[in-house]
Amino acid sequence: MILLVSGATSHPRSATVGHLVVPRQWNPPKTLKLQPRQWAMDNGCFVGFDPGAFMRMLYAFKEEPECLFVTVPDVVGDAASTLDLWPFWSAVVRAVGRAPACVAQNGLTADRVPWDDFGTVFIGGDDAFKDGPHARALCAYAKARGKWVHWGRVNGKRRYELAIKAGADSIDGTGFSMYPDTNIPKAEEWRAAIASQPELAL
Repeated sequence: MILLVSGATSHPRSATVGHLVVPRQWNPPKTLKLQPRQWAMDNGCFVGFDPGAFMRMLYAFKEEPECLFVTVPDVVGDAASTLDLWPFWSAVVRAVGRAPACVAQNGLTADRVPWDDFGTVFIGGDDAFKDGPHARALCAYAKARGKWVHWGRVNGKRRYELAIKAGADSIDGTGFSMYPDTNIPKAEEWRAAIASQPELAL
């Protein structure tokens, strides 16, 4: 599972620690030394969507190597409004040669997901949605279809465990960006601890 970290941290990137580029917060592309499929672009909607900043980011990084996904603009906690935004903004992302990610928000069910239109599901929503059964069910549907799964706002061991057991391929969390030297190593500690836990037979 890849940890995608936003911000200007100088913490070393690796096969398991990549970059999450965010509107209004990115460094010049060439300074990041991005590696193919070790980075992604977010939309900034969690703090308020700025269409101009989003477009400037897309074009600033247009010549960089292949990214995992670009998060299509969404409405936090509202699946219906998020799906309304999908046709226009997913087309914009594709027009600059990037792969759009569909954000799962509160109220989203598998039958409403435009599965054939994207390669990545981004688990968004509020805490209740992220920690509940609907998010995990969507992850199962996505993995069965061969989709990449990204889980947002993973800032502690409990949610890290939820994400890894749901089959997430990548995660992000503000705690890793704010305190990288302390928190990035914790992710590997959590992974090792979870891997060593005995699983009860069903």
